[in-house]
Amino acid sequence: MPLVASGFIRQIGSAGGSKFAATFTIDGLQYTLAGTFVARAPRFNCHSAKLTYSSMGQLSSTRLIEGTLGPKKLTLRLPNGPVIEGLLESGSDHIYKAYDVVGCGIWFHN
Repeated sequence: MPLVASGFIRQIGSAGGSKFAATFTIDGLQYTLAGTFVARAPRFNCHSAKLTYSSMGQLSSTRLIEGTLGPKKLTLRLPNGPVIEGLLESGSDHIYKAYDVVGCGIWFHN
């Protein structure tokens, strides 16, 4: 049965770019996927993201990331199973089409 955690995704840098952090609270700890897209991405905000995963072991190490950004939502898939999804907010650039995004990220928690 899949597990679900709530959180947010923020782009790092004020003018758009390739770096982001996706943060979720699980059992009182913050789990963050700090990542970089291969190509520059439009500026985006997602304050209500959802992480779906099967086990805590999936939230560790460096992972590849593939997904879609826009026009209304963000979806990031990790090959070992987790999926991060959320609706884009009005502070995002005017994203009129879906962009395929590819990159990598590393999980950490505190």
